[in-house]
Amino acid sequence: MTSSSSSPPLTTAVVPIANVEINNDNNKQYLCLFSLITAGLLDQDMGSDEQEIVEMIYLIIDADQRKTVTLHRQYIRPVFIENLNDESKQTSGIDETLLFSSELDLNEALNKFDGFLRDRYLHPDFGVKLTFVCENCLHIRQCLHPESVKKSTIPLPNYYWSYFDLRNEFKHMYKTTECYNINTMLEKLSISPIDEIDYCMRHIRQMELIVYQMLNNGYRFEQPEHVMTHLQQGICSLEDNIEESTVVRARGLPWQCTDQDVAKFFRGLDIEKGGVALCLSSQGRRNGEALVRFVSAEHRELALRRHKHHIGQRYIEVYKASGRDFLNIAGGSNSEAQAFLQRDGQIIIRMRGLPFDATAKDVIEFFTRGDTPTHVVDGEDGVLFVHYPDGRSTGDAFVMVKTENEAAQALLKHKEIMGTRYIELFRSTTAEVQQVFRRSQDPKNFQTSLKDIPFAPLPMLPPEMLSGANKKDCIRVRNLPVECGIEQILEFLGVHSQHIMAQGVHMVYNAHGQPSGEAFIQMNSEAASFNAAAHKNNKYMFFNGKKRYIEVIQCSGEDMNQILLGLVPSNLIPANVQRQQMFSPHRVVSYLLIVDYINIDLAAPLVPISTIPHQMLPPTMPMSLGASSQTTNISNNSLSSCQSQNSTNSAVNGQVQTTAMNGLHPNATYYPMQVFYYPTPPISPSIYLPTGQMHPGPVTLVLRGDNTQY
Repeated sequence: MTSSSSSPPLTTAVVPIANVEINNDNNKQYLCLFSLITAGLLDQDMGSDEQEIVEMIYLIIDADQRKTVTLHRQYIRPVFIENLNDESKQTSGIDETLLFSSELDLNEALNKFDGFLRDRYLHPDFGVKLTFVCENCLHIRQCLHPESVKKSTIPLPNYYWSYFDLRNEFKHMYKTTECYNINTMLEKLSISPIDEIDYCMRHIRQMELIVYQMLNNGYRFEQPEHVMTHLQQGICSLEDNIEESTVVRARGLPWQCTDQDVAKFFRGLDIEKGGVALCLSSQGRRNGEALVRFVSAEHRELALRRHKHHIGQRYIEVYKASGRDFLNIAGGSNSEAQAFLQRDGQIIIRMRGLPFDATAKDVIEFFTRGDTPTHVVDGEDGVLFVHYPDGRSTGDAFVMVKTENEAAQALLKHKEIMGTRYIELFRSTTAEVQQVFRRSQDPKNFQTSLKDIPFAPLPMLPPEMLSGANKKDCIRVRNLPVECGIEQILEFLGVHSQHIMAQGVHMVYNAHGQPSGEAFIQMNSEAASFNAAAHKNNKYMFFNGKKRYIEVIQCSGEDMNQILLGLVPSNLIPANVQRQQMFSPHRVVSYLLIVDYINIDLAAPLVPISTIPHQMLPPTMPMSLGASSQTTNISNNSLSSCQSQNSTNSAVNGQVQTTAMNGLHPNATYYPMQVFYYPTPPISPSIYLPTGQMHPGPVTLVLRGDNTQY
């Protein structure tokens, strides 16, 4: 069987517009043979090196009359390279002069071909059945679709979202498995290959020979493959059976990356419903990893070829993963979460940082206020709160909205205030809902994550800042009810409270941000602290109808510092947490700067230094967290410019020192002890410190990690 006996004469040039027969029969089937080449690898490796498309060629066949209608070819000017290497030119046979003189970028080339179809009445909008035919899936799935995402082209027309894979059609027609490429198909059909230097033209002409032979043998191209247009949400149960060869792990994702962004990275490949599971760290934040489940092993192999391809400026690592890995992240069995995920909504919004006493009504009010109200699916019944095993709120909740427009409006409320807190909003997924729920409600996971949190005790205040040297002019108050405030402490101390220094009451919170039941109080003399301890130690405090004995111990500023450093036993540090070495000249892990600002809400989260405009910080504040072998000294004079007149009596003597820390993993997030300072006489704890605003008064700002973490 030869080409001359099995197919009509070949068209050797582009058919002029005047010679094209106008299509008036909408029932005709047209096959558009499509081939492209990139500036990099070709054949079976095409698309794996992330190189740009430089040439596309289309040849349209009337399948009913078995004749070639027209051919369209165009060079595409590359954006990121200035010339082709010798190997690429030799392999592709491309004319480099024509390539770099082309006026078309990818977007313009797509528009030009669309207009080409319309001019010839071959466009699907006219009711024409036009379907692409490619040698394999690489041209459409691995080259065109991924590059259209990276270059933000116009939305690809519908005819690029379905195609016939010539290899698969050939297998189905001739009941064979030996059709790896064009050459093996030609050999099977006993057709002589075309002698043509130009790779793209040779490729399309040989495809034409094979298609004509199949049509002559009575084959009908009827069931094209479809490219996934958008990621669908789905629920995964822990009991699901997932094929091991369909899952990959993607690493290095931007922290703000959503499941839709992951799907865009793998554009062209088909992902299972609910098949993107973003991984969370032990602190509940996205850690830059995702498990992705594809519809078949073939699509997973294509995904692995995108190893070290880019999202923006970041390259993404892609590795094999197992079905069990995916279930560990995306699987769930909580009935409340399952019921929520089955509601009639498309987009899930995660809320973080909610007040612990927030209700569904508060959440609905949060989204409906303002000029752009957002409707939550099923109203108050559609709000899903997350709780710990003991019933305490985690400060997380999920809501569902119906459309992309409503989701965009909802996310505009990111960091708006509810009560005394700013609320963080993120686009979420079904997998994340189940992951958050499973972690929060499983006691084993909760205990494990608590035990694994690294704690870095920090020198919160040198003794000189509290009382000077080793004077025992402080008292340590222990066994306080965790709900009590400064008012109750002052009432308990009675007449002794008149000897408290201005701003001398220091409420202590532990490493988890929970009240520790301790406070340190600075008195105006050693005699005053001695009398307070002698008269109030082991006395009862009446609070909420109950009485509780309170320990009051005389101590010095140095004693207080040692307790906060963890050098002596305290209930501040959990017993199951191993202490770590604290000092080293090699790496600055944390700065702690005492600045005179006003009141801070105990319930409000610390404002990360990185979110505060630099013009609102003291000019002497150290901002670099690079390696350092010296301590950084901030003199009393440099701090005085930030102090209000009410703080002139504060016992701030000497220097604030920030010391390099050691024994800590460089990429971990550490939770130092937190001490909140309240002015005395007390001011209502309901006053908060809004993000981006500063007020005169004391607050502790903690800068954690390096300059890319907080």
